[in-house]
Amino acid sequence: MRRHFPTRVLSAPVALALMAGMASPALAAGSAPDEAFQRQVFGRVIGKNRIHACYRRTYDVAHLGSHPQQNVRTMTLLVTGSAEEGADPGYTLGLGVTFRKAGTHFETFGGCGAIGSATSPAAKANVAHCSVDCDGGAIDIRLKNDKSVLVAIPDGARIWKAGSDSEDSDERKRFGADDKLFRLDRTALTDCLSLVGDEDEKAMLRRGQ
Repeated sequence: MRRHFPTRVLSAPVALALMAGMASPALAAGSAPDEAFQRQVFGRVIGKNRIHACYRRTYDVAHLGSHPQQNVRTMTLLVTGSAEEGADPGYTLGLGVTFRKAGTHFETFGGCGAIGSATSPAAKANVAHCSVDCDGGAIDIRLKNDKSVLVAIPDGARIWKAGSDSEDSDERKRFGADDKLFRLDRTALTDCLSLVGDEDEKAMLRRGQ
């Protein structure tokens, strides 16, 4: 069955989010690296509700011409963060991709734990290490500045056709030799609607949450 992000939560965590509101101390942002990460991605620290950020980029003909081994033509990233009472914050990601030789939309979803925790107190505040379920590969989200992130996919990642009922297929071979690092720029949350299947979650994005 198709997963509905972020309701289609993976069995193993895979990527990002937050909201300040009237959160109690139990719903704190987490470690100092976590709080710094949240402020830069979402503009505020995590609260009692989920929060989102959307990034995307379309590579033009000139760029693709100068990078012949890059197959990715468009990439969209939805970062979602949440925190449960008494637990470290967690982050999830949804990634949408099209390639230069086909207009087919592919997607993948993953998650990562806290940026800094008891097990990694020295974690850097500007990097989220994420993974796709079922050995689907690693995706790192590195903050470049307030408007951009760097998405690193060093060994490709398992992707499937958007909207497909089955995620058994693995289309990671579509990534080219130069599909390793991407700079994506912040955009409207509604640009990430295609990465969400849950109607309540879509409503949050339309409200700018």
